[in-house]
Amino acid sequence: MQCPLCDSQASFLVDGDQREYHHCPNCRLIFVPPAFHMSREDELRRYALHQNNLENKGYVALFQEKIAIVNQVCSNVKTVLDYGCGQDMTLKKLLDNQGYETVEGYDPNFFPEQNLTEYDLIISTEAFEHFKEPYSEMREIASLLKPSGYAAIMTQFYPGSPDGDKFSSWYYKRDPTHIAFYCSETFAWLARHLGFKIVFNNQKDFVVLQSTFSNTKNTILF
Repeated sequence: MQCPLCDSQASFLVDGDQREYHHCPNCRLIFVPPAFHMSREDELRRYALHQNNLENKGYVALFQEKIAIVNQVCSNVKTVLDYGCGQDMTLKKLLDNQGYETVEGYDPNFFPEQNLTEYDLIISTEAFEHFKEPYSEMREIASLLKPSGYAAIMTQFYPGSPDGDKFSSWYYKRDPTHIAFYCSETFAWLARHLGFKIVFNNQKDFVVLQSTFSNTKNTILF
């Protein structure tokens, strides 16, 4: 089984939740093989059930915590894109109050027809775990960044080393739309191969990368 991130040969890790999980020894991604992915129609029906709006105080508090980190570690940010904003655009609405010149939202399921340009900061929250082709998605994010721009990514890191016992009991993998799981080493691999440096990593659920390219359109490939 080939890894959808680095294309290396991955190996079976564990099964459960009526599907399999494979682990890549190169980039450390854990992923669900395509044979176990939900149909697009079933995915959309599940997304429609989410109550991730401004009335969800816990969800808003989580976003505000991440916004505070971004404000601390990212400098000279004027234009922002919420990549994978969801149908309620909750993060975008919170970012609208932060004084940025421009805040836009993009989501392939709910807002796919956006005229995207280039941004100082791209934030992606609770989207990376849904990506079927995470390398292609990260390349797209890199191509939309201005020189020295930032990519801030929120997704739950899988616990500890990728052994069956810890991963098997991890609640986050039980969502059938979650098919890709990351750790700090995975984001370090992405940074090396897509021309980024890591400027923040809480080792749990949030990482901020800064482009090291003067022209992000020339991002190198592995």
